[in-house]
Amino acid sequence: MYSPSLQIPSSPARAAHYLPGIDGLRAIAMLSVIVFHLDFLDLLPGGFTGVDMFFVISGYVITRALAERTHLGFGAYLLDFYRRRLLRILPALLVVLLVSFVVAALFVPQVWLSNQNDQTGLAAIIGLSNFTLAGNINPYFSPRAELNPFLHTWSLGVEEQFYLLFPAIYFLYRRCRTHLKFAWALLPALALASLIVSGVQTATDPLSAFYLLPSRFWELAAGALLFQALGNKTLTVRGGWLAQVLLMAGMGLVTLGFVYAERKLFPFPWALVTVSGTLLLIAAVTLQPASCRSPLHTLLQSPPLVYVGRLSYSLYLWHWPVAVFLRWTTGLELLEAQVLYPFIVLALAAGSYHWIETPIRAGRSLLQRNAWVTISASLVAVGMTWLAALWITDNTAAISLSQTRDSYLWHAYKHYPRETVEPVDDPEIEGRQLFVLGDSHTAAYRTLLKLVELRLGVQVREYEHGGCAVVSLIGADPEDCDAEREAALADIEARANPGDIVWLASLRMPELAGRDWQAGEQAAWAQALAEVDTTQADISARAMLTRLAATQAQILIDAPKPLFKAPPNRCSDGFNHMNPVCAPGLTVERAQIAKLRAPQLQLLAQLQRDYPSLHVWDPLPLLCPYSACSAYDREGRPLYDDSDHLSGHGNRTLERSLTGALISIWRDI
Repeated sequence: MYSPSLQIPSSPARAAHYLPGIDGLRAIAMLSVIVFHLDFLDLLPGGFTGVDMFFVISGYVITRALAERTHLGFGAYLLDFYRRRLLRILPALLVVLLVSFVVAALFVPQVWLSNQNDQTGLAAIIGLSNFTLAGNINPYFSPRAELNPFLHTWSLGVEEQFYLLFPAIYFLYRRCRTHLKFAWALLPALALASLIVSGVQTATDPLSAFYLLPSRFWELAAGALLFQALGNKTLTVRGGWLAQVLLMAGMGLVTLGFVYAERKLFPFPWALVTVSGTLLLIAAVTLQPASCRSPLHTLLQSPPLVYVGRLSYSLYLWHWPVAVFLRWTTGLELLEAQVLYPFIVLALAAGSYHWIETPIRAGRSLLQRNAWVTISASLVAVGMTWLAALWITDNTAAISLSQTRDSYLWHAYKHYPRETVEPVDDPEIEGRQLFVLGDSHTAAYRTLLKLVELRLGVQVREYEHGGCAVVSLIGADPEDCDAEREAALADIEARANPGDIVWLASLRMPELAGRDWQAGEQAAWAQALAEVDTTQADISARAMLTRLAATQAQILIDAPKPLFKAPPNRCSDGFNHMNPVCAPGLTVERAQIAKLRAPQLQLLAQLQRDYPSLHVWDPLPLLCPYSACSAYDREGRPLYDDSDHLSGHGNRTLERSLTGALISIWRDI
């Protein structure tokens, strides 16, 4: 029956009524995130704002659920809340995480990125993956993040942490708002403080702003405050016109975020647009009289969209790992993969919803009805899953189907050599130290450094920080690495004795992987060469060399090594060699490498003339002895792990050459 005046329900019974439009909104949020993650035709460049829609919806829905139970005592209220949350969230989550660990162990090559992925997954089991991600150097939008199957769990971590705080805040509001004024103000004050933190951190600490609760609390709180406003009858509508206006305005704001949200200005201020739009949409869905529906209201309540909304949690859990594992194997760019992807995700989500989520939530056993039993069983399940995942990460080599499972061959770890290492007995090197300073390419020499340490008997001290090249020869050394570089230099200056060697090991070529080689080889090579800026490189190099020369140590720089257009560790198995990332191949012409490194060698020659203590060691002749450089040697063993970092075998290939160079330097002092 049409009602010209709709009063917002304040009773728990009315508030608990199911609103299919909420599931319709969940569907829109979830679909926008999936389209964004697929990067399909760049249709929704701001589709990641669907996560912010979820935050607001979650805040609203959780508050509605809590409003039904504030008549309970505080202890019973909390126990019942966490019982329901654990049954809702945990079973499907643990299944997806455990499956993801197994699939990752089977098909994902064990590269340097794997450790970061494993840490994220282990943290996700206990709801802390957002902290792990906030502590990494790779932002949510970086290409490396696309290869982490556990990345998406950060938002669930934010919600879980919100659940630790909000129930008590809301209980205080419901029970004490009539006689304690601060009970009214607490949640708005915390939301405002969170919004301020979001604004500050977006500019000063974007990873924390994106991943952590302090800068996201206000989004969930906004949904809660909306329920308080509606439940306290502060909004009234006569007829359906206001609901339709709210719906259109809300959809407009949300669409604005989907299309135009700027990643560098997120979450502040762009999240304000999406949060505001979502609040309007929820209000419209709540206010809309049943007898006065617009076409958009009808769409939101349509069975297909509502079903997708009901699947939204399982879709959220499965959509990202499936996309990541396709990226690691066949490649998500293939038409076949893009066609199959939605069917795979939908099937997994439907199975998860109907066979895991629903039976566990609807069950009436003691496990589901008794809060203490539910919580105890949940803790046991979390602990067992964590131990199982840890075992998988520790035993990946025994499980993996990838050639990269042979870590001795592929990975530049500090392996104790299987081969006999005959020590060199030379009084000229006795008591010497080798300091190694640089970026991730310092870490990629660890097998080699272990061999040098064993053969020469010298003490090796390593100072490695990923992305922090030292005397790169292709541009200025990164300014954001000044603190790490200064700390390493100060330690070297304190420890180095005259005659010790400081080896500056870093990437000294523009990377070839990730370029558009299909658009034209010549253009890609020209673009890479144009990125070399020896003017700025010379300034950085002289500042470093002048400081090191003052220690009276000898300085060693490795000349630019060959590098490749594709990563061998992602292109060496039957289940991944067809990946489009492998299309450029694993060989490059030596003449092209020589041309690309010519400016660096010219700069090195000039620096050697000006700094007598500077020595150059060139690994290229051993790594590329023929007219074409290959990522593999003639026996098919990998010289490189990825497109520019050496493998363990590549390290061993260079050992004799490097030890000879070091001995020569020490003997000539």
